[in-house]
Amino acid sequence: MNKIVLFIVYLFPIIIILTYKNKNKYMFTLIYIITVSSIFVMNKEMDDTIQTIKYKNDKIKNIMIIANNNNKIDDKKSEKQNIVYKDNLEKETKNNDFQVQVTNVDKIYNKDLKKNQAEVIDNQNNTKDVEKEKVNELQIFNGFKKEIQDIEKKGLVPLRKCYGVLKKLQKGKANMDDLRKAAQNSRQKCEQAELMYKNLKVPEFEDKENTKLLQDAKLDIQKAFYIRKKAMDYGIEFLDKKSPKYIIKTKDNIKLSDKLIHSCVDKMNKVKINIKNSSTR
Repeated sequence: MNKIVLFIVYLFPIIIILTYKNKNKYMFTLIYIITVSSIFVMNKEMDDTIQTIKYKNDKIKNIMIIANNNNKIDDKKSEKQNIVYKDNLEKETKNNDFQVQVTNVDKIYNKDLKKNQAEVIDNQNNTKDVEKEKVNELQIFNGFKKEIQDIEKKGLVPLRKCYGVLKKLQKGKANMDDLRKAAQNSRQKCEQAELMYKNLKVPEFEDKENTKLLQDAKLDIQKAFYIRKKAMDYGIEFLDKKSPKYIIKTKDNIKLSDKLIHSCVDKMNKVKINIKNSSTR
């Protein structure tokens, strides 16, 4: 209805222009029609835009309504969960007397259990103390053994150098003076090693047999370096007097010192085995 009225309103000026006696009336009519058509098109676009905005607003309203409904459902679920939680809490409160009885029984049981555990722990601690003592004895033995070896090296290195000079002499690469100096240096180091063994303290062990074995072992290696010192003396005598008997005495003393070294090693190994065996008992 509104469109018909507008059409009549816009048509009325066209009729007036056409009835007007003027040579340009058709041109005015054409301009008028174009203007009116433009107004119609613009009005249509505005209507479409308004309809689109209304559609979007309706859609947003629907989404908000759905969200509110979901929130109401969640609130109802929360209320139900709170009711269930309260019911369970009341049930637990009613059962407090039973739990107290159970707790008292647990306390008595735990008290006895702790007592038994304490006894077991004491026994374990005693065992650990024994094992710790055996470990300490093994460490002490290893320390004493290292001292024996360190002193031995101080006497053996010069002795080996003396043998090296002797071989060079046989090949014509050294002279008698070189051999004499090497023999004197070796003799001095053997004497120092003998004195160091004499002053070396033997550790005390729980098993007296182990202490005695180590004392004998120390005495063996102490004698070994005393005899090696004598062997160097005979070697120097040979260089001075050129008598073959000193060569024989030198070799005999070296063999005897080697036997004493082996005896020392055997006794120390026996002590180590004794300590390890006692720790496994």
